[in-house]
Amino acid sequence: MESSIVPVAFLSFVMMLEAQMVCWHALMRCHEERDCELAYNQYLTACDGIIRGNRRQCPSHCISALIRLNQTTHGPLLETCDCGTDPECVRAKRAVEPCLPRTHPGDAEGMGCTEARQRCEDEPSCQSSLTAYLSHCGQLFNGRKCSSRCRSTIEELLLKPSGVLLNQCVCDGLERPFCEVVKQNMVKLCSTQDNSVSVDHDGTDDAYEDEDDEARPTDADAVMSGSSPLTRSQHLVLLCIAFTLAFTL
Repeated sequence: MESSIVPVAFLSFVMMLEAQMVCWHALMRCHEERDCELAYNQYLTACDGIIRGNRRQCPSHCISALIRLNQTTHGPLLETCDCGTDPECVRAKRAVEPCLPRTHPGDAEGMGCTEARQRCEDEPSCQSSLTAYLSHCGQLFNGRKCSSRCRSTIEELLLKPSGVLLNQCVCDGLERPFCEVVKQNMVKLCSTQDNSVSVDHDGTDDAYEDEDDEARPTDADAVMSGSSPLTRSQHLVLLCIAFTLAFTL
């Protein structure tokens, strides 16, 4: 009877390991695959500052290295593996987590903003709405006001097919630090309900709408503002996408 129990217990243990592989085992598998090993070494070099804690923002070459690593056969195992009690492993995974691009099939909720922005850029009408948004919401980015023209461009963008993806996306990679700044300004100056946007102050801001074109989200005070936790309002994430697009132009 005991002889039949042992194989079953061993099989269950193996299945558990496969469900969430320990990281040292995942690393061994990666080194057995040439493409994964090369991508892993590139990741160590590109993300060194993030891993060591010397940088707070994710450099683009680190994100590119992570994308390449995840495109290998065994690379994704390193993202989902279990560190166990290894403190260095836990620290490294926690450090690079904000840099990981989030990709989801179709229009699933939780899509990373990097992918959502790319989909919008591939759609001419969505790209046009983003451009208009960048032209009229400069004051919002700088924490000054939410003008009527800015509200109109937001509402127009929300009507686009890709606008739904922009609403649902999760800040990731380069977008994450900038998301926090724009969210703070959005909470302070605008309120959102369903697919509409309203301002918290009276309509006197319309007299100063032309100022929107003067201020851009590349201002140092906006980029270097402190972070705030993610909120449930999906419309806030929409602003993060456009903010980052403006920053990278």
